[in-house]
Amino acid sequence: MLVLPLAALLLSGIAIVAVAFDGNRAWPQWRGAAADGVAEHADLPVRWSKSDRVRWMVKLPGWGTSSPVVHRDKVFVTTQSDEGGKRSLLTFSLDGGTGRELWRHDFGFGVQQRTHEKSSLAVNTPAVTEDAVYVAFGNSDIARYTHDGNLVWVTRYMALFGDPKMAWGYGVSPVVVDDSVVLPWDHHKGPCYLLGLDARTGHVAWRQQRPIGTSHATPLVVRHHGQTDILVSGKNKLTAFDAVTHEELWQYGEGEGPFNGEIVVSPVQGDGAVFFQLWRQSPIHAVRLRGGRQAPERLWISEKPGPQEPSPVYYRGLLYAVMDNGVLVCLDGKTGKEVYRQRLGGNFNSSPVAAKGRVYFSNNDGTTFVVKAGRQFELLAANELGERITASPAIAGDDLLIRTDSHLYRIGGGGFGARGKP
Repeated sequence: MLVLPLAALLLSGIAIVAVAFDGNRAWPQWRGAAADGVAEHADLPVRWSKSDRVRWMVKLPGWGTSSPVVHRDKVFVTTQSDEGGKRSLLTFSLDGGTGRELWRHDFGFGVQQRTHEKSSLAVNTPAVTEDAVYVAFGNSDIARYTHDGNLVWVTRYMALFGDPKMAWGYGVSPVVVDDSVVLPWDHHKGPCYLLGLDARTGHVAWRQQRPIGTSHATPLVVRHHGQTDILVSGKNKLTAFDAVTHEELWQYGEGEGPFNGEIVVSPVQGDGAVFFQLWRQSPIHAVRLRGGRQAPERLWISEKPGPQEPSPVYYRGLLYAVMDNGVLVCLDGKTGKEVYRQRLGGNFNSSPVAAKGRVYFSNNDGTTFVVKAGRQFELLAANELGERITASPAIAGDDLLIRTDSHLYRIGGGGFGARGKP
């Protein structure tokens, strides 16, 4: 792995600044602590390039589409390497202030699984807690590490449930709920389950049967009315499970449709509502959760279909959904009415993030568009890194962590330098 050295950075006009991460503003899982892509108080950069505002850049071996996660002064990221004819699924720990490698580990490749040309098996974003790092890969393997890089356990799903021969690999990211690591085992072949692994041992602690059908959507944990629910998309419906008893609470949706409900877009929440799709390229639904086992109240359904892959972000009363073809759609969060529709350009797989009145959208060409939050479209900047971006960004303090196919950038915000300030 290559960290761009100090001399090269200075020659290119980039300054290196060693900084301490604010532990209260960590990014512990895909799309952040609330899985909503929002860090309201982060003063992220508006303008940058490969030669401006880059605190550090790390070249990772191989490539991947998983997002980095942040805990205190450490960054964790995964990649798939194919060096010397050997395939490896690697986990890295980096120093957040300098990008220096702290440790790397390969717990074994496991079973080869077909992937889409846009992705490797390093597609699942890790989850980090106070004492553990949980990493998963597209061949259904998952492992737990200590923060210092000691391997605690490995669970290989296919050894337990058989090879489902999924079309594009297993793209769900792990979610930690109390003492369980939760993952849906959803695929066309069946049987399908919502699984809870014991966080201490990696053994299957509980499972709930689900209908047959593929889903790549990451579950959403929602706390409301004195209870905690696990919301799982797939099978052309949204299903709620009690986080304590693991029982199914309710289902929303007709449960019928193409691809057995195959879906990539994950649900998001905000202002007491949950926004989601029932299958790929279907309308967006908004519901309000109710207590106990009551099914949710429907608020609205969008008039037009939503994205196929990028998940939306709900921010300051508006829902922003970028379509796979580069069209940004802004919907009123209360009514679902379209506020505006504007083409950004390029194709998109990455999900947006938002902070301090700005929303960030990264496309496959390596350009990140910064849009002013609000009911009128205003493009603030279009920033190019020159390499494909399909991973969703992470936020560390006032900085952006952007993962291209084979590089990880930390881009400075707030008072970092004089150029490109908001």
